[in-house]
Amino acid sequence: MSMDTQLLQEGAAIMSKCGAFNVPRQGAVLPLIKSWLMPMILQPNQTLTFTKEITGDTVWNLRAISSDQGSNSITGVRLQIQLPNGRFLFGGNGIDVGQFAWIGSWRYLMTPDLDCEPGSKIQVTLQDTVGLDAAVAVNLLFEGAYKFYFSSGNAKDLSTGLASTASRYQGIVNENILAPAYTAGYGLETPQGFEDDLITYSSNIASITIGNPVTSTVKIPIDNGVNFHCRRLLFDVVASAGVTAGSWLGRIRTGDGYALNEDFIDLARYLTGAEMAHDWIITSGDAVIIDLALADTAGAGTMTFQCHLEGVRRRKVPGV
Repeated sequence: MSMDTQLLQEGAAIMSKCGAFNVPRQGAVLPLIKSWLMPMILQPNQTLTFTKEITGDTVWNLRAISSDQGSNSITGVRLQIQLPNGRFLFGGNGIDVGQFAWIGSWRYLMTPDLDCEPGSKIQVTLQDTVGLDAAVAVNLLFEGAYKFYFSSGNAKDLSTGLASTASRYQGIVNENILAPAYTAGYGLETPQGFEDDLITYSSNIASITIGNPVTSTVKIPIDNGVNFHCRRLLFDVVASAGVTAGSWLGRIRTGDGYALNEDFIDLARYLTGAEMAHDWIITSGDAVIIDLALADTAGAGTMTFQCHLEGVRRRKVPGV
């Protein structure tokens, strides 16, 4: 940390009644942009875990994750991320690294963002599932900011004067009324009297050998007693070494008859990682069913498919 940030930290510290220094965690906040690069190399037939320790004098806020593998054709490298709060980012055994995130508008947005204490750690596990011919380099960038709190004063709205503060529906030509709310600076809020639990539901894995019947179905049951608000879909498609071509086409529906898409589409290509414009509410005790068809296959081997639903379980707070 530079001398400037040390002065900020010292200026924010206050004395307790017993004379000890306490650092406030409420009030006005000064964010200083800080990102952590995690370069990794996976050798063939290995499973490796890489660790990045969060350092600094104050809490660091994780806001997004970028990757250099989102736009290429690398398959068979599994990715799992364990966040500093102990939560795993994906269900099951992770997701194919080439289908996780990329850069810019295609990076993985943390919703909500995550405060990480100094000394906490981010762990990333990479696994070779197909027997790579050579080592693969994977670079992840964990993007965020240090949060310096000041005990006096109120939090300032730093968005004042920005275009994102304008009304979403201005009635002009240069706007997209179907864009997700977060693109205009609006966050997702929990209604009063309710509480949300972040969760990722994962389906069973469908596996088809090239040359066999090419249809299958996966299912994701939703817990009883809570509604699930789905905000992002992730699809994990893996092909064994002998498969040279193939696409999983799917139709997503729920047990009560609702269909998210009425025809079969390439789910991994068009929907994976995209933020939904509005929460998809799946009622308590229902299930998400995905009808699958394997198309345009070539080569020999197997292809697998798994779906992850990312969102929150919303329940009413008793007595509110």
